[in-house]
Amino acid sequence: MTLTIKPIRTKSELKQFIHFPWIVYKSDKNWVPPLLADRISKVDVEKNPFWQSAERELWVAKKDGVAVGTIAAVVDHHRNEKLKDDVGLFGFFESIDDPRVARGLIDSASGWLKDHQMKKIRGPYNPSESDEVGILVDGFSTRPAILEAHTPPYYPTLLESAGMVKYQDIVARMRLVPPELRDLSEALPEKFIKVARLVKKRSDLILRPVDVKHWDEEIHLACDIYNQALGTLPEYISMSQDEFREFANSFKSIMDPNLGRLALVNGKPVGFALALPDFNQALQHVNGKLDLAGLLKLIWFSRHLDRVSFKILVMIPEFIGSGIETLLTLEICEEILKKGYKEVDMSLTGDENEKSNRYQENLGMKVYRRYRVYEKDL
Repeated sequence: MTLTIKPIRTKSELKQFIHFPWIVYKSDKNWVPPLLADRISKVDVEKNPFWQSAERELWVAKKDGVAVGTIAAVVDHHRNEKLKDDVGLFGFFESIDDPRVARGLIDSASGWLKDHQMKKIRGPYNPSESDEVGILVDGFSTRPAILEAHTPPYYPTLLESAGMVKYQDIVARMRLVPPELRDLSEALPEKFIKVARLVKKRSDLILRPVDVKHWDEEIHLACDIYNQALGTLPEYISMSQDEFREFANSFKSIMDPNLGRLALVNGKPVGFALALPDFNQALQHVNGKLDLAGLLKLIWFSRHLDRVSFKILVMIPEFIGSGIETLLTLEICEEILKKGYKEVDMSLTGDENEKSNRYQENLGMKVYRRYRVYEKDL
C-alpha cells in the first residue's frame, strides 16, 4: 500500500484531519469525543489567540487515499523569544498502529521545524503547552477528566520507534469520596484542617466565589494570579489575557461559580482555586456534535455527574506557604462534599512541580493517569 503524507491545503483535507480521531478511538470506551467546533477552533489561526504569536503546519497521512494519521508542527515564537530557545512543538498526533506511519508523521513535522531553524521537536501539545498535553503512558482503563488527553496504549511505542525520548511526565490524581463521609475532618489531615481554620480568622483576608456577572474582570484577575504563580516554574511562559480568556470561555458554560474561589488580602488578589464538574461524563454521549440531539443528551447526562475535577490552585509567590492555599482547598472541598460528588480528580501536575505534588499526596490523592511529553534533537 502506498503511504503519502501531505500538508493540508483544502477544506476536505482539513475535515479529514479534524475527524480522524473517530477512526483511532472507535472501540475505546474511555475516549471522550471532542466537540468538533472546539477542535476546529484550536487550529484556526483566525479564532485562536495563540496563533497571534505562533505558526503551524498540518499534515494528514494516507494509505491509498484513506487517512491513517495526523500531526501538526508548531513554532511558538513568543515562547522561544522569552526563553531564548529554539524548540519546535508537535501536536494533534494520531496514528493507526503502524510504525511507518508514525515515523513519517514525525519526520514531516521535524523537517518543517528544521526548516524554521528549530533544534528540537517536543510534544504533543494540542496546540500549546496550556492545552491538552502528552501521550498517555499509564491509566488506559480510566476515563480522562475534562481538559485532559486520552491516547491508545501503543502510542508510546510508536513515538519511541520514531526516535523520541522522554522529556517530562505529567500526572492526574484521584480520590474517591466515601459515601458515608459527612465531615471533612474525617478525610483530611488534622494539621490541614487546623491551618485552614486558623487562616480563616485573618481579618485582612476575604475568600469569595467567582462572580460570573463580572466575567471579564474576574478573568483579568485570575490570569494575573496564574501568571505570577506559575512564573516561578522553569520554562513557564505567561499567557496573554486573550489566551487566558479563550481558555476560560471554553468552560464558562459548565462551571459552577461556587466551585471557584478568589482570595484577597487587603483587597489585593493573591490566590485562585477552581474545580469544574467533569462534563466528560456527559460529552461521551454527544459524539462531538452539539446539534439538537447532542444538546439534549448533554443536558440529560449532565444532571448525573459524579466526578469533579480540581484544575487550578495558585498563589502569587509572596503568599505561597501562608496557609491561604489550604483554606482555598478546604472551601472548595466543602462545596464538593455538599454537592454529593463521588470522585475528585486533580490534574494536571508536572513532575518538576515538587511542591504541588507533595501537597496533593498529603491530601490523599493517588496518581491514576500518567502522561508523557517526548522530544528529539533535530
